[in-house]
Amino acid sequence: MRGKGPNASPAPAGRIHHEDSGAPSSNGRSSQSRNRQSLSEVAYERLLDMLRSRHLQPNDLINERQLARQLSVSRTPLREAIRRLEGEKILERQNSGTLVVKPISIEDLLYICQVRRLVEGEAARRAVGRISVPDLVRLRKRYTALKARKEPVLALEGAANRDLHRWIADACGNPVLASIIMDLKNRSKLLRLGVPERIAYDEHLPIIDALIKGNGEEAKAAMQRHIDALRTYALDRLGAL
Repeated sequence: MRGKGPNASPAPAGRIHHEDSGAPSSNGRSSQSRNRQSLSEVAYERLLDMLRSRHLQPNDLINERQLARQLSVSRTPLREAIRRLEGEKILERQNSGTLVVKPISIEDLLYICQVRRLVEGEAARRAVGRISVPDLVRLRKRYTALKARKEPVLALEGAANRDLHRWIADACGNPVLASIIMDLKNRSKLLRLGVPERIAYDEHLPIIDALIKGNGEEAKAAMQRHIDALRTYALDRLGAL
């Protein structure tokens, strides 16, 4: 999460819950490299889950040794995952050298939404023609069916439950842009404000429609309206806290 820089004061020790996961073994140098990469990704996703669920909270201390035991991974892949989160500004190293979970401010949120509006709008424009139209049509039908039954988007199963933002990012044809989008989205999710179903339905559908029609500018505009609505909703929720 974005901020102005490291805090000089030490952070309180974090509350860390135990989780179990098997760490697969591998043979050979190349398989060890793939295994480490896989374990690093597992550690990264599990740390994100701990952050989203508030098992790790703002200003909690990151203790590599404890986390390695909890996640059942070695220190090397865990360290890679931690470096990745630090690079994404989700973790912050203080002047004392300790690493903590970085709080997010309203100012940070505004900056994140501003950048998301730019990059996700462009990604939606670039994704036109790169996503299977039949898949989009199926996704649209499932969205509208769930909306009619007033069921949450999470009720979608299998490929239909794929995050539309990630789908567009992966299809935009620019891996750097896709990486930026997912980093920013991860940071946004740490606010845990929740997103009303009306946003998921009413604002995702115009994006899907534009992609089906092959209209890049319309897809871009629909995505930017969606990010604007997320920004307004988040600010309203934060103001009510």
